[in-house]
Amino acid sequence: MLRIIFIFILFLSITLTHASSPYDTIEVDEFIDYMHDKHTYDKQKLRNLFKNVKAESRLKKFFKRAPERTLTWNGCDKTDINCTNYKNLFVNKSHIKQGKDFWNKNEYMLNKAYKMFGVPPEIIIAIIGIETKFGQRTGNFKTFDTLASLSMGPNKGRRAKFFKSELINFLLLCKENNLNPEKIKGSYAGALGKPQFISSSYRNYAIDFDNDKKIDLWNSNADAIGSVANYLYKHGWKKNNLILSHIIYNEDSSELVRDFSKKSYKPHTKYKYFKDNYINSKEYIYENSLISVIARKEQDGNVYSFGHKNFYVITRYNRSRLYALAVHFLGKNIKSYKIKPN
Repeated sequence: MLRIIFIFILFLSITLTHASSPYDTIEVDEFIDYMHDKHTYDKQKLRNLFKNVKAESRLKKFFKRAPERTLTWNGCDKTDINCTNYKNLFVNKSHIKQGKDFWNKNEYMLNKAYKMFGVPPEIIIAIIGIETKFGQRTGNFKTFDTLASLSMGPNKGRRAKFFKSELINFLLLCKENNLNPEKIKGSYAGALGKPQFISSSYRNYAIDFDNDKKIDLWNSNADAIGSVANYLYKHGWKKNNLILSHIIYNEDSSELVRDFSKKSYKPHTKYKYFKDNYINSKEYIYENSLISVIARKEQDGNVYSFGHKNFYVITRYNRSRLYALAVHFLGKNIKSYKIKPN
């Protein structure tokens, strides 16, 4: 009798342990079958990966606290020296100095990228600086655990389908490059390496720019530089074209400017329309060029600029107006500091 009770308790214990796993679900089983049938992924390896996933309860908090969600561009009182805003966070002396140093150390590869893709060094540098402080902060979250949590975990959100696609790409990235998926770490959103490419971008846009027969966005500055340039180029970057240009307008046109600043930052209206309404640019723009109006709040009030195709291309890297503004102005400051006489 005691033996029967012991066996029953043991069976119950095993059953409860198995059932308590948040990844012991039909959805996960179907995912494993899909990866095996479609991509010949080893089923047992995948089961082991899911078995060892540590639930990431912090992820939602990090998404909510993302600077693009919580900060304004420059919404601080001039006297508040402790205020944090998006501009101060990224367009600051530390980033500018480190950007110049990064330029000096990687000048050959930056020039090579400019010749091949038309993307100026300062834009590439600004992106890597904003993303990971020039490779110093590439993320400390286990990427498999992060993507599993966001796509099939008990607290998955509305973007679960997107993150499941990224999990597929991550596993294929590891398989194609002989990487251990248990060892890879990245951001709380699954972004990887110095330029913080998500897995699908890594597979589609990352390139071996130093010709060492491997793509390494964690350790190779050359690969990071070439990959950022290639990404922007493939998304429509045009060499020597404007990013932002200063708007000149009078009081009679101010309401129209404000109205246009609330529309998409994807270029949508011909410059001729603005000229006909006495809204001009300091820089030369072809009348048939499509542009948008970009607003930013500086300490002295609202400033409006024309947004060009290259501004929109930067938002394909991070879909935020604030991000594109930071890349533009950090890049300008790094370039000025670079050419400034010692």
